[in-house]
Amino acid sequence: MIRAAALAAALAAGFGAGAASGGAGLSIEVRARAIAPGEPLRVIVASPVPLEDLRGHFLGRPLSFVASPGGRARWWSWALVPLDADPGPAVIEVSGRTEAGRPVAGARAVDVVARDFPREEIRVAPRYVEPPAGVRERLQRERSRLQRIYARRTAPPGPLGPFVAPVPGEPTSVFGTRRFFNGKPRDPHPGLDLKAARGTPVRASGPGVVALAGDLYYSGNTVIIDHGAGLFTIYAHLDRIEVREGEAVRAGQRIGASGATGRVTGPHLHWGAKIGTEPFDPRALLDPVLF
Repeated sequence: MIRAAALAAALAAGFGAGAASGGAGLSIEVRARAIAPGEPLRVIVASPVPLEDLRGHFLGRPLSFVASPGGRARWWSWALVPLDADPGPAVIEVSGRTEAGRPVAGARAVDVVARDFPREEIRVAPRYVEPPAGVRERLQRERSRLQRIYARRTAPPGPLGPFVAPVPGEPTSVFGTRRFFNGKPRDPHPGLDLKAARGTPVRASGPGVVALAGDLYYSGNTVIIDHGAGLFTIYAHLDRIEVREGEAVRAGQRIGASGATGRVTGPHLHWGAKIGTEPFDPRALLDPVLF
């Protein structure tokens, strides 16, 4: 729920696209290819004086700001429009303290637009729709491990720049697709399925550190890369993994080969992206507008 006072103040200020004054001398810039369900935003806050800290909220979710390399007068954070967000006005709220201890705060209004997603029927082995009792403990361990990974907030490895596609193949299933496995509804598709024959080289889409490299029940051989500031990319159903957990990787570095492990109907690469635990369309990372 958007806080009414903050939204009213932001709308009264007439904030639109691009940068706008956020109050207390703060300038709030929003970069996004679209402000729609399943899309990431990059929120950049500039202050006339250095800040000791900065925090914020958007659509009820906290923003984790990091200071830019040039100094503590410029901060940025990833934000996200979740898949279940309703269209209409929303507000980005920020608050913090100057190095002298003076509180500062600001708000920026944006308009969330509607987005439609396709529907897809998929046939898989029954054990991937109703997992056998013997794997439920494994699934719980995997969920707990993934939650710990996605809760991390590490420093970005360097300057931000547009990411690269992990394989050259075209999409065969897009992000957000409403999926039915053997006729039973499941969560929307949290990534992008890319056409890739078994053994196709898979490359890191951006610089970061390997947070997970191993076999998971549903996604098979999987690599997760931590890009810092709560941003993660996921590479699933690999035939083989060619990196180790804790290893630093660069954009375009080979991390494995595509395959058909886990819950799949054939060889391909599942490429996902998350801010914290929430997925977004990874194709947004290829758009220079974010950077």
